[in-house]
Amino acid sequence: MKFVLWIIGLFALAVLLGLAATVNTGYAILFFPPYRMEVSFNLLIVSIIVLIFLAHGALRLVAMAVRLPEEVRAFQRQKKLKASRHALREAAVAFFEGRYQKAEREANKAVEDEFAVENRALALMIAARSAAQTNDLAHRDEYLTQLEGLPERLQLARHMLEAELRYEAKQPLEALAAIERARAISSNLTSALKLELKIRLKLKQPDAVLQLSEKLLKSDALDAAQARRYRLAAYTQQLAGFAGGEEISAWWRKIPEVERGNVELVVQVAGRLAELGSFDAAAVLVATSLAADEDAPELALLLARTAGQISPSKRVELIKEAEAWLKFRPRDHQLLFALGCLAREQKLWGKAQSYLEASLSVQPTLQVYAQLADLLSSLDKPDAAERYRKQALAIALAAA
Repeated sequence: MKFVLWIIGLFALAVLLGLAATVNTGYAILFFPPYRMEVSFNLLIVSIIVLIFLAHGALRLVAMAVRLPEEVRAFQRQKKLKASRHALREAAVAFFEGRYQKAEREANKAVEDEFAVENRALALMIAARSAAQTNDLAHRDEYLTQLEGLPERLQLARHMLEAELRYEAKQPLEALAAIERARAISSNLTSALKLELKIRLKLKQPDAVLQLSEKLLKSDALDAAQARRYRLAAYTQQLAGFAGGEEISAWWRKIPEVERGNVELVVQVAGRLAELGSFDAAAVLVATSLAADEDAPELALLLARTAGQISPSKRVELIKEAEAWLKFRPRDHQLLFALGCLAREQKLWGKAQSYLEASLSVQPTLQVYAQLADLLSSLDKPDAAERYRKQALAIALAAA
């Protein structure tokens, strides 16, 4: 429909022009001394219009000729840009395919011809990461240096990349320095905090580990189990630095109550106290935790293993306490075993045999058989001792 209207409009314009030409009978005199020329006014108008179009065309041609070098440069630039974008895509694909040498090569092509700083930064980061994967540390550092000259808004990515690469290359101090630069830009960046947590743990800085794990837990960046593992590692590092039982006891009282219920931590603290000769303190710690946690076989076994080093008076107290627990946990075979060991060390032979046999009736284990065999040997009952020894050997062979 639009095309038809255009045709009608053009014909109408032609008719109007034709009518105007018949009505306009004037003429124009052109005087070029010594010449004089008379022309139709209509022809003059048409000639002027034609001249205008010709002048416009000529000016256009001149402008195109003037702009031609710039357009050639723009075309070449666009061609290079297209090649660099293609190389950047190829580099990214090759990197995720695990073809790191190709990724670095393609990223270098992108860096050479790329004009956008964001794409140059991306290409340099891919190249740096690829060089690190191939253990080419010289090229890795060269790419990181090139990233320094990019705008400030891209430096956070650069610092985070450097921190990760330094950490992976076992350069924790350099990684920590990069993390601190990243945190100067974004203080609460979760990925930076998590990486710093790993670095602080590697550098054996338990106080910082405890602070960071608590901060990440509150921001839901760590789940409770992860935070607890980090706290346990930090407490273990702190524990290794103590040289006396009193120091450990004072430190233990400062630990949050919920952490004092961690069986693994209790075992480590009790072991450290035993190393330092504080056997009674270790036994009290184990007994306290064992009273609160019914499902802690490690604690009962630890109490049984250290029964011989505990002072006689403390053993008597522990036997009384354990017998009280037994009223509520009569089928706790580990507790029965610990009681048997304590009674044996206290030379309560009858109690020791009774508790060990009770433990055996609930759950036959290698430790109980071996302990009973040793006890009966000391009581001059070789036949019974040999029978238990054979049963212990059978269990050991079956487990091998």
